[in-house]
Amino acid sequence: MIRKHVTASFILAAALMAGVCGPARAGNPGEAGLLSLRMGVGAREAGMGEAGVATSSGATAVFWNPANNVFADFRTELTLQHNRYLGLFSHEAAAVAHRIGRGVLGFSFMGFYSDEIHRHTLESGTNVFEGTFEPYDVAFGLNYAHPLGDSFAAGVGVKMVYEKIDFYSDTGFAFDFFITHKTLIEGLVFAASATNLGGQMNLKDEAFDLPTAARLGAAYTPESAFLQGKLTLTGDVLMPRDTNEKAHVGAELRLLPELALRAGTRVNYDSQGLTAGVGFRVGRLRLDYAFSDMTEEGFDDGHKISLNLVW
Repeated sequence: MIRKHVTASFILAAALMAGVCGPARAGNPGEAGLLSLRMGVGAREAGMGEAGVATSSGATAVFWNPANNVFADFRTELTLQHNRYLGLFSHEAAAVAHRIGRGVLGFSFMGFYSDEIHRHTLESGTNVFEGTFEPYDVAFGLNYAHPLGDSFAAGVGVKMVYEKIDFYSDTGFAFDFFITHKTLIEGLVFAASATNLGGQMNLKDEAFDLPTAARLGAAYTPESAFLQGKLTLTGDVLMPRDTNEKAHVGAELRLLPELALRAGTRVNYDSQGLTAGVGFRVGRLRLDYAFSDMTEEGFDDGHKISLNLVW
Protein backbone atom coordinates (compact mmCIF):
# COMPACT_ATOMS: atom_id res chain seq x y z
CA MET A 1 0.00 0.00 0.00
CA ILE A 2 2.84 2.38 0.90
CA ARG A 3 4.63 1.51 -2.36
CA LYS A 4 1.50 2.35 -4.37
CA HIS A 5 1.16 5.65 -2.53
CA VAL A 6 4.81 6.52 -3.23
CA THR A 7 4.46 5.65 -6.94
CA ALA A 8 1.35 7.80 -7.22
CA SER A 9 3.17 10.62 -5.43
CA PHE A 10 6.06 10.40 -7.91
CA ILE A 11 3.71 10.58 -10.91
CA LEU A 12 1.92 13.58 -9.43
CA ALA A 13 5.16 15.38 -8.56
CA ALA A 14 6.64 14.74 -12.03
CA ALA A 15 3.47 16.02 -13.67
CA LEU A 16 3.60 19.17 -11.55
CA MET A 17 7.25 19.75 -12.52
CA ALA A 18 6.44 19.39 -16.21
CA GLY A 19 3.42 21.62 -15.76
CA VAL A 20 5.48 24.40 -14.16
CA CYS A 21 7.89 24.44 -17.11
CA GLY A 22 5.43 23.53 -19.85
CA PRO A 23 3.40 26.74 -20.23
CA ALA A 24 6.57 28.78 -20.80
CA ARG A 25 7.35 26.78 -23.94
CA ALA A 26 4.89 29.02 -25.75
CA GLY A 27 7.78 31.48 -25.92
CA ASN A 28 9.88 31.80 -29.04
CA PRO A 29 13.20 29.95 -29.43
CA GLY A 30 16.08 32.10 -28.28
CA GLU A 31 14.12 34.06 -25.64
CA ALA A 32 15.94 32.34 -22.76
CA GLY A 33 19.47 33.32 -21.82
CA LEU A 34 22.25 31.71 -19.76
CA LEU A 35 21.88 28.50 -21.77
CA SER A 36 25.11 27.23 -20.21
CA LEU A 37 23.00 26.36 -17.14
CA ARG A 38 21.31 23.68 -19.26
CA MET A 39 24.60 21.92 -20.10
CA GLY A 40 25.31 18.63 -18.36
CA VAL A 41 28.31 18.00 -16.12
CA GLY A 42 30.25 14.73 -15.97
CA ALA A 43 31.87 12.70 -18.74
CA ARG A 44 30.04 9.55 -17.61
CA GLU A 45 26.65 11.09 -18.38
CA ALA A 46 27.98 12.76 -21.54
CA GLY A 47 29.10 9.39 -22.89
CA MET A 48 25.57 8.05 -22.38
CA GLY A 49 23.93 10.61 -24.64
CA GLU A 50 23.76 13.31 -21.93
CA ALA A 51 21.12 11.29 -20.06
CA GLY A 52 21.65 11.71 -16.33
CA VAL A 53 18.54 12.59 -14.36
CA ALA A 54 18.02 8.93 -13.31
CA THR A 55 21.58 7.54 -13.58
CA SER A 56 23.87 10.19 -12.09
CA SER A 57 25.23 9.70 -8.59
CA GLY A 58 27.76 11.28 -6.29
CA ALA A 59 29.12 14.72 -7.08
CA THR A 60 27.85 14.84 -10.69
CA ALA A 61 24.32 14.24 -9.40
CA VAL A 62 24.61 17.65 -7.72
CA PHE A 63 24.05 19.06 -11.23
CA TRP A 64 21.65 16.42 -12.59
CA ASN A 65 19.55 15.18 -9.69
CA PRO A 66 20.84 15.20 -6.09
CA ALA A 67 17.86 13.06 -5.00
CA ASN A 68 19.68 10.08 -6.58
CA ASN A 69 22.38 10.41 -3.93
CA VAL A 70 20.00 9.35 -1.18
CA PHE A 71 20.26 5.79 -2.60
CA ALA A 72 23.99 5.93 -3.48
CA ASP A 73 26.74 4.33 -1.39
CA PHE A 74 29.29 7.02 -0.49
CA ARG A 75 30.01 9.55 2.23
CA THR A 76 31.79 12.35 0.34
CA GLU A 77 32.59 12.73 -3.35
CA LEU A 78 34.33 15.41 -5.40
CA THR A 79 34.13 15.89 -9.17
CA LEU A 80 36.16 18.16 -11.46
CA GLN A 81 35.39 18.65 -15.15
CA HIS A 82 36.99 20.22 -18.19
CA ASN A 83 35.03 20.47 -21.44
CA ARG A 84 36.06 22.15 -24.68
CA TYR A 85 32.77 23.01 -26.41
CA LEU A 86 32.45 23.64 -30.17
CA GLY A 87 36.08 24.71 -30.28
CA LEU A 88 34.95 28.14 -29.03
CA PHE A 89 34.16 27.79 -25.32
CA SER A 90 35.53 26.25 -22.13
CA HIS A 91 33.03 24.66 -19.76
CA GLU A 92 34.55 24.07 -16.32
CA ALA A 93 32.77 22.63 -13.29
CA ALA A 94 33.37 21.36 -9.78
CA ALA A 95 31.07 19.87 -7.16
CA VAL A 96 31.09 18.16 -3.77
CA ALA A 97 28.39 15.87 -2.39
CA HIS A 98 28.48 15.03 1.32
CA ARG A 99 26.17 12.78 3.32
CA ILE A 100 24.70 14.33 6.46
CA GLY A 101 22.65 11.81 8.41
CA ARG A 102 20.00 10.45 6.03
CA GLY A 103 20.30 13.40 3.66
CA VAL A 104 22.96 14.58 1.20
CA LEU A 105 24.27 18.14 0.84
CA GLY A 106 25.71 19.37 -2.45
CA PHE A 107 27.89 22.34 -3.45
CA SER A 108 28.62 23.26 -7.07
CA PHE A 109 30.49 25.68 -9.30
CA MET A 110 30.08 26.08 -13.06
CA GLY A 111 31.93 28.44 -15.39
CA PHE A 112 31.35 28.90 -19.13
CA TYR A 113 33.99 31.03 -20.85
CA SER A 114 34.16 32.27 -24.43
CA ASP A 115 37.30 32.73 -26.44
CA GLU A 116 38.35 36.30 -27.11
CA ILE A 117 35.92 38.30 -29.30
CA HIS A 118 36.86 41.41 -31.27
CA ARG A 119 34.80 44.57 -30.77
CA HIS A 120 34.14 46.70 -33.86
CA THR A 121 32.09 49.83 -34.56
CA LEU A 122 31.07 51.46 -37.81
CA GLU A 123 32.48 54.96 -38.15
CA SER A 124 32.04 56.97 -41.37
CA GLY A 125 31.43 53.71 -43.24
CA THR A 126 34.61 52.15 -41.84
CA ASN A 127 34.78 49.11 -39.59
CA VAL A 128 36.90 50.31 -36.65
CA PHE A 129 38.57 47.83 -34.27
CA GLU A 130 38.06 48.88 -30.64
CA GLY A 131 39.56 46.03 -28.66
CA THR A 132 38.48 42.64 -27.39
CA PHE A 133 36.25 41.12 -24.72
CA GLU A 134 35.58 37.64 -23.31
CA PRO A 135 31.96 36.88 -22.29
CA TYR A 136 31.40 34.39 -19.48
CA ASP A 137 28.78 32.85 -17.18
CA VAL A 138 29.36 31.56 -13.65
CA ALA A 139 27.04 29.83 -11.18
CA PHE A 140 27.45 28.81 -7.55
CA GLY A 141 24.95 26.29 -6.24
CA LEU A 142 23.75 24.67 -3.03
CA ASN A 143 21.27 21.79 -2.81
CA TYR A 144 19.98 19.21 -0.38
CA ALA A 145 18.23 15.85 -0.85
CA HIS A 146 16.40 13.72 1.69
CA PRO A 147 14.57 10.37 1.64
CA LEU A 148 10.78 10.23 1.82
CA GLY A 149 10.07 6.62 2.66
CA ASP A 150 12.16 3.66 1.51
CA SER A 151 11.86 4.21 -2.24
CA PHE A 152 11.30 7.93 -2.74
CA ALA A 153 13.68 10.90 -2.41
CA ALA A 154 13.33 14.61 -3.08
CA GLY A 155 15.77 17.48 -3.43
CA VAL A 156 15.80 21.26 -3.70
CA GLY A 157 18.54 23.63 -4.81
CA VAL A 158 19.38 27.28 -5.36
CA LYS A 159 22.03 28.86 -7.61
CA MET A 160 23.46 32.35 -7.75
CA VAL A 161 24.16 33.07 -11.42
CA TYR A 162 26.18 35.84 -13.07
CA GLU A 163 26.62 36.73 -16.72
CA LYS A 164 28.94 39.29 -18.29
CA ILE A 165 28.99 40.22 -21.98
CA ASP A 166 31.31 43.07 -22.93
CA PHE A 167 30.45 46.04 -20.66
CA TYR A 168 27.15 44.59 -19.43
CA SER A 169 26.44 42.17 -16.60
CA ASP A 170 23.71 41.00 -14.24
CA THR A 171 23.25 38.68 -11.26
CA GLY A 172 20.26 36.51 -10.45
CA PHE A 173 19.04 33.42 -8.64
CA ALA A 174 17.70 30.13 -10.02
CA PHE A 175 15.82 27.39 -8.15
CA ASP A 176 15.75 23.63 -8.80
CA PHE A 177 13.48 20.76 -7.68
CA PHE A 178 14.18 17.02 -7.97
CA ILE A 179 12.54 13.66 -7.28
CA THR A 180 13.71 10.03 -7.58
CA HIS A 181 11.69 6.82 -7.20
CA LYS A 182 13.03 3.26 -6.94
CA THR A 183 10.24 1.06 -8.31
CA LEU A 184 9.07 -2.42 -7.32
CA ILE A 185 10.93 -3.76 -10.37
CA GLU A 186 14.49 -4.46 -9.24
CA GLY A 187 16.94 -2.11 -10.94
CA LEU A 188 14.32 0.27 -12.41
CA VAL A 189 14.47 3.94 -11.35
CA PHE A 190 12.31 6.89 -12.38
CA ALA A 191 13.40 10.50 -11.82
CA ALA A 192 12.39 14.04 -12.68
CA SER A 193 13.69 17.56 -12.32
CA ALA A 194 12.56 21.14 -12.82
CA THR A 195 15.57 23.43 -13.10
CA ASN A 196 16.47 27.09 -13.43
CA LEU A 197 13.19 28.55 -12.25
CA GLY A 198 13.35 32.21 -11.35
CA GLY A 199 12.81 35.79 -12.43
CA GLN A 200 14.18 37.56 -15.47
CA MET A 201 17.70 38.96 -15.80
CA ASN A 202 18.75 42.01 -17.76
CA LEU A 203 21.66 42.97 -20.03
CA LYS A 204 21.83 46.41 -21.62
CA ASP A 205 18.17 47.08 -20.72
CA GLU A 206 17.10 43.89 -22.47
CA ALA A 207 15.31 41.42 -20.17
CA PHE A 208 15.58 37.68 -20.74
CA ASP A 209 14.26 34.54 -19.04
CA LEU A 210 16.33 31.85 -17.36
CA PRO A 211 16.61 28.53 -19.28
CA THR A 212 13.86 26.80 -17.29
CA ALA A 213 13.35 23.14 -18.22
CA ALA A 214 11.70 19.96 -16.99
CA ARG A 215 13.41 16.62 -17.42
CA LEU A 216 11.86 13.16 -16.99
CA GLY A 217 14.09 10.09 -16.98
CA ALA A 218 14.38 6.39 -16.32
CA ALA A 219 17.25 3.96 -15.81
CA TYR A 220 17.23 0.19 -15.76
CA THR A 221 19.99 -2.10 -14.52
CA PRO A 222 18.97 -5.76 -15.06
CA GLU A 223 19.97 -8.02 -12.19
CA SER A 224 19.80 -11.28 -14.16
CA ALA A 225 22.37 -14.03 -13.62
CA PHE A 226 23.83 -13.31 -17.07
CA LEU A 227 24.23 -9.51 -16.75
CA GLN A 228 24.82 -9.39 -12.99
CA GLY A 229 24.12 -5.67 -12.84
CA LYS A 230 26.85 -4.80 -15.34
CA LEU A 231 24.57 -3.09 -17.89
CA THR A 232 22.59 0.12 -17.40
CA LEU A 233 20.12 1.50 -19.95
CA THR A 234 18.91 5.06 -19.53
CA GLY A 235 16.85 7.74 -21.23
CA ASP A 236 15.72 11.33 -20.57
CA VAL A 237 13.09 13.56 -22.12
CA LEU A 238 14.02 17.24 -21.89
CA MET A 239 11.26 19.85 -22.06
CA PRO A 240 12.82 23.34 -22.30
CA ARG A 241 10.78 26.50 -21.97
CA ASP A 242 12.08 28.09 -25.17
CA THR A 243 12.37 25.33 -27.76
CA ASN A 244 11.15 21.86 -28.77
CA GLU A 245 11.36 18.75 -26.62
CA LYS A 246 14.58 16.70 -26.85
CA ALA A 247 15.47 13.10 -26.02
CA HIS A 248 18.67 11.58 -24.65
CA VAL A 249 19.32 7.83 -24.74
CA GLY A 250 22.36 5.87 -23.61
CA ALA A 251 23.89 2.76 -22.09
CA GLU A 252 26.82 1.79 -19.90
CA LEU A 253 28.53 -1.62 -19.83
CA ARG A 254 30.82 -2.26 -16.86
CA LEU A 255 33.18 -4.90 -18.23
CA LEU A 256 35.28 -4.86 -15.05
CA PRO A 257 35.05 -2.93 -11.79
CA GLU A 258 37.89 -0.82 -13.20
CA LEU A 259 36.55 -0.36 -16.76
CA ALA A 260 33.25 0.87 -18.24
CA LEU A 261 32.22 1.54 -21.85
CA ARG A 262 29.42 3.95 -22.79
CA ALA A 263 27.44 5.04 -25.83
CA GLY A 264 24.38 7.12 -26.60
CA THR A 265 22.64 9.60 -28.83
CA ARG A 266 20.73 12.89 -28.67
CA VAL A 267 17.43 13.22 -30.53
CA ASN A 268 15.77 16.30 -32.08
CA TYR A 269 18.93 18.42 -32.01
CA ASP A 270 20.08 20.33 -35.09
CA SER A 271 23.81 19.81 -34.58
CA GLN A 272 24.32 17.09 -31.93
CA GLY A 273 24.46 13.38 -32.61
CA LEU A 274 26.12 10.27 -31.24
CA THR A 275 28.20 10.07 -28.07
CA ALA A 276 30.70 7.55 -26.72
CA GLY A 277 32.80 7.29 -23.61
CA VAL A 278 35.02 5.24 -21.36
CA GLY A 279 35.61 5.21 -17.61
CA PHE A 280 38.56 3.98 -15.54
CA ARG A 281 38.50 3.37 -11.80
CA VAL A 282 41.56 2.95 -9.58
CA GLY A 283 40.80 2.74 -5.88
CA ARG A 284 38.99 5.91 -4.85
CA LEU A 285 39.66 7.65 -8.18
CA ARG A 286 37.56 7.50 -11.36
CA LEU A 287 38.57 9.12 -14.63
CA ASP A 288 35.95 9.48 -17.38
CA TYR A 289 36.20 10.63 -20.98
CA ALA A 290 33.38 11.36 -23.45
CA PHE A 291 33.29 12.13 -27.16
CA SER A 292 30.34 14.04 -28.65
CA ASP A 293 29.72 14.10 -32.39
CA MET A 294 28.75 17.51 -33.80
CA THR A 295 26.86 17.11 -37.07
CA GLU A 296 26.90 20.81 -38.02
CA GLU A 297 29.76 21.75 -40.31
CA GLY A 298 32.15 24.27 -38.76
CA PHE A 299 31.72 23.06 -35.17
CA ASP A 300 34.41 20.96 -33.49
CA ASP A 301 33.45 17.63 -31.93
CA GLY A 302 33.21 17.68 -28.14
CA HIS A 303 35.75 16.19 -25.74
CA LYS A 304 34.86 16.09 -22.06
CA ILE A 305 37.03 14.84 -19.18
CA SER A 306 35.97 14.50 -15.56
CA LEU A 307 37.74 13.25 -12.44
CA ASN A 308 35.93 11.85 -9.39
CA LEU A 309 37.35 11.23 -5.95
CA VAL A 310 35.40 9.33 -3.24
CA TRP A 311 36.30 9.21 0.43
